[in-house]
Amino acid sequence: MAAFDTADNENELRVINEFLEELRDTASQLQVLVGNMRSKSIGAAEGLATLKREASNLRSHAQGLSLPMIKLITHRFDEYVGELKEAGPSELEEIQVFVDKIEKLADGEQISEADAPAVVRALPAKRTADIDFGKIEKKNVEILLVVPEKAMSRIVERELAACGYRTSTIRDGFAAMETVVRTRPDMVIASMELGLLSGVDLGCALGSMPVTEGIPFALFTSYEWGNPKLKGLPPRASLIRKGPKFGDDLAESLSRFNIT
Repeated sequence: MAAFDTADNENELRVINEFLEELRDTASQLQVLVGNMRSKSIGAAEGLATLKREASNLRSHAQGLSLPMIKLITHRFDEYVGELKEAGPSELEEIQVFVDKIEKLADGEQISEADAPAVVRALPAKRTADIDFGKIEKKNVEILLVVPEKAMSRIVERELAACGYRTSTIRDGFAAMETVVRTRPDMVIASMELGLLSGVDLGCALGSMPVTEGIPFALFTSYEWGNPKLKGLPPRASLIRKGPKFGDDLAESLSRFNIT
């Protein structure tokens, strides 16, 4: 058994080292790309398309590795550039923040678990395409959405962005638990259906762990309290119902948990 463990550890270390080398190369290329976009030596549309492609690749390559901070940062980078329709001077300044942080992590910068939430919050917030952020007071409030359906998550993101809240979206319930523990969001909003786990399962798990029990949790669902499907959901949780009651329920949940 020890021989197998050693081989597994050696293989994992090799894969991680290969990824870090790739990460350094990509970060250097992104530094050049951002500089070329600033100087307009490359077309804005072409540059943004390259940024989106590279961010998506980094995110997907990092997900299966034991590199928690790099997973978090590349996830946020992909979220940020994925929402952009254009990359002007202000967007390029914020993209630079991500690229600089990725480059430092690739070069070995260490971030403690205690510092991780603050580091993540210091990153630029993603921009919802149809929101004029110049007219919105941005708040240091982060809400994690655990919503598999892209169309539905965009609806919730837009409502929260219009209030100035930061959001990040996770599609998978298991990944959401790790993200909540590492980033300590101010609130979690989860869909009822999350695959193997349900939103009720996620709410119960977060409510039972001392490290996350104090984080407000709301379930995005079409069910009402008393429905058997909600059996086990902690009574402290809030319901945000789909349909015409969505806006009122969201506002009530934010107020109830003093998310301001």
